[in-house]
Amino acid sequence: MVMTVDQQPQVATLAEGEVSVWAGKIRVAASEHGVRDVDLPRWAEGRDPSSRAPGEITITEQGSPAATTHLRQALEELADYFAGARRDFTVALDPVGAEFYQRVWTEVARVPYGETRSYGEIASIVGAPQASRAVGTANATNPLAPFIPCHRIVGSDGRLTGYGPGLPLKFHLLRMEGALPDGPDDYDAWVERVAARAPDAPLYLGVRRAKVYCLPSCERARAVSDLPARFFTSPLEAEQSGFAPCLRCQPTGS
Repeated sequence: MVMTVDQQPQVATLAEGEVSVWAGKIRVAASEHGVRDVDLPRWAEGRDPSSRAPGEITITEQGSPAATTHLRQALEELADYFAGARRDFTVALDPVGAEFYQRVWTEVARVPYGETRSYGEIASIVGAPQASRAVGTANATNPLAPFIPCHRIVGSDGRLTGYGPGLPLKFHLLRMEGALPDGPDDYDAWVERVAARAPDAPLYLGVRRAKVYCLPSCERARAVSDLPARFFTSPLEAEQSGFAPCLRCQPTGS
């Protein structure tokens, strides 16, 4: 049977809009189920992130009432996030992708603000420990950064790799979140800021390059502070994550 024009299934119109932040102009599209697509501005080396844009929001395409509601919430949350006033996103998400990609994106979305995980760690969590490369591909096709924060995923040695909008933006996002100090002279103050997140627990730093965990005072941890460390609150947590105690600072006290 041939369908007439009136019988053709209707495709829901996405709501579209944009918000201006220090990173540039971010474009967002939302369906009636949640955020469908985000277009972050591309960054090159040498770009200055110090300016603070006003977070101006513009709706460029009205969708269904539900889609427009999701869109406006997404734009407002992005404005708050880039202003340093938001750590967690609550807007509904509606990414389109293969089943494996969806599993990866779900786990990436669980990486806390200001922390990082490696591609291999995400691969192990989704039950495919040999699939680090596939995790990297899923990250590269992530349609919802930073709602799905693929900037928090790093190489096995801590290096920043594989970020479509540009590694300079990835670096500045991690620094904004406190995953990295603001330079060598900020190291001690940065340790205090990280420790304040869990004031009743000790802090250990996982050095990915050496696969050891250190006391924050350890020179080994300080020497690689330009790369994101893993944060742990106990030796057991660190060792269950595959890190051995540093022989220099002896974090277990032995």
